[in-house]
Amino acid sequence: MRLGDLKKHWALVTGASSGIGREFACQLAAAGVNLVLVARRLDPLKVLATELRKQYDVDILDLPMDLAQPDAARELHARLQADGIRIRLLVNNAALGHWAPFEAGSCAAYEAMIGVNVMAVVELCHVFLHDLAAHPDSAIINVSSPAAYQPIPTMAVYAATKSFVHSFSQALHGEWGKNGVLVQTLLPGPTATALPGAQAGVRHGGVGKPMPVGEPVRASLRHLERGTAVVITARGTIWQRIFALLPAEIVIRLVGRMFAPGR
Repeated sequence: MRLGDLKKHWALVTGASSGIGREFACQLAAAGVNLVLVARRLDPLKVLATELRKQYDVDILDLPMDLAQPDAARELHARLQADGIRIRLLVNNAALGHWAPFEAGSCAAYEAMIGVNVMAVVELCHVFLHDLAAHPDSAIINVSSPAAYQPIPTMAVYAATKSFVHSFSQALHGEWGKNGVLVQTLLPGPTATALPGAQAGVRHGGVGKPMPVGEPVRASLRHLERGTAVVITARGTIWQRIFALLPAEIVIRLVGRMFAPGR
């Protein structure tokens, strides 16, 4: 599926109010794609929708929604069904992160993180499959992370959720190709987005120099035509995968030092 094939069709982007999600919205709108934009924060979502409507003359539905809520995916699908919107591209980008010793976080915060990072991805893929398969070809882009490759002390739950997304997405790529649905896993490198800085608390010194947020999005959309299962813009992931072959005690100790508070 080429990006041009999506013109005047609908794409759903979660976590669209900032960072990679916002960049997906901008690049898709520039290609003439109609957008359903979902995020928790109402004001930046509406500002973005207004800007894109004026600049690109596309239809945009902005829906403030907390995907951590148990019925969010089904409610979103029902709303779009009622509006006669059948999406052709689903971008699961929304994520929550937390950088601190495990015991410093609350169970409620971890429940919300798992709800957004894991359950929302699973449920959105599930409820929108028939809509996606109704098109000759369609796609899902699930945003993973290099954190999927190893456990990360002080980011234990976040890294585990990204490991889930990484495995789940590749399994669906194998299952759903016969339905004409490409499932792509995107591994962006560190970018200047809200998640690492404000929410997760990760300091970029520990994970490499941030790349422009447009870089992973352009790569992801370019690879739709190629049917690529995993798109990696993060640098050094080959070494991460080799590193993961070391004894677990060494991996845990070295990664723990890299992400220790104050580094």
